[in-house]
Amino acid sequence: MTCLPTTQWYLYSEDDEPLGSLYRNAIPEVGATIDDRPNSEPVQIVSVNELRSTCAVRRFRVVVRSLG
Repeated sequence: MTCLPTTQWYLYSEDDEPLGSLYRNAIPEVGATIDDRPNSEPVQIVSVNELRSTCAVRRFRVVVRSLG
């Protein structure tokens, strides 16, 4: 089995509400804006914590603030 290098971002609000997850080829950075989620308003990353990796997937808990 071949694993492709990627990252998975688990998004949470500042109130610790889960907001879904995203697959990306980049590492999340505090201050960056995420504006390409379907049916969702733009959000800004306020904190990032790396979780345990699985295969070649790096996983991150990403706390975001609404920009709407």
